[in-house]
Amino acid sequence: MPRALQLVKDVDPAALNEKGRNFVTCIRQKFASSRFRAAGGRRFSDRALTIYQRYWHASVMEPKTRDAQERRLEVELGRLLHAKPGTKMDALEPILAKRLEANGWHSLQGRTGLLRELMIWGKQDEKVVPVDLPDGQYRAKVEYLDGFKSFGWSHYATCGRAATGGWATEDALFAVVPRYESLDGEEFRVSFLGHETQHFSDKARFKGLKDWELEYRAKLVELAFADTTRARVLGRFIADQGSDPASPHSYANRAVLSEMVKRLSLESANDLLTFDLARLHAAAREVLLEDSRQRQAAETAGIPTN
Repeated sequence: MPRALQLVKDVDPAALNEKGRNFVTCIRQKFASSRFRAAGGRRFSDRALTIYQRYWHASVMEPKTRDAQERRLEVELGRLLHAKPGTKMDALEPILAKRLEANGWHSLQGRTGLLRELMIWGKQDEKVVPVDLPDGQYRAKVEYLDGFKSFGWSHYATCGRAATGGWATEDALFAVVPRYESLDGEEFRVSFLGHETQHFSDKARFKGLKDWELEYRAKLVELAFADTTRARVLGRFIADQGSDPASPHSYANRAVLSEMVKRLSLESANDLLTFDLARLHAAAREVLLEDSRQRQAAETAGIPTN
């Protein structure tokens, strides 16, 4: 966040469109001071969210203190839940989920990337939908989530410019409905349904996949099907690359781009933006299917793949 604040320091909001103005104004107001400003609210869900938001704020303002901030989160959440002193986060989170449920809320805890997560929503509807993947069609159970109190830490830290559009478990896909302009559009069909259904398939088919490996395979699905959203998908991959497997999306983005550039004999990832679309789709499919064949062969032979 200190780096982000430096970048927006001299930006003139009047020169931006409405979305840009809102973003710059929000970042400045929320993070100009290292002091956290609580949104307030006396309900249990409000108090729980305030504890997490204080943790998120401190963690992005002072990344080197992230571990200490998580320990503070653990202590404060334990007090809110009247838990025994010393109770760890993995034990506190199920208690928090039950308390929120008792107050009419669904929730997600755990870890997203580098930070502990808290998403809270009020509405959830279930449907079974067909989804095309490179190795065939699947019928996926999808939970459509709406009525959000919290979209999670990435939404908080970026003033809504970045946040998860959903996730997959062994049982179902969970779609964050407000993050999509249309549930009939390519972004939802490919970048959510295709991406997350590949996770769903992989978790059932291959055991022990690392988080970045799951993301690597799912991002290949996006490249295999993205048409009108190709520039958006590739732009997201190119802008967010990393060398730390602890940040699985960034690490997978770099791995996907590197493999595709190599496979298609290109100079750089930017060339993928204008490369023949049909050949790009075919290459992404083949990379994924080759990866599947290698993993299947290794599992059959009893050889670890990671």
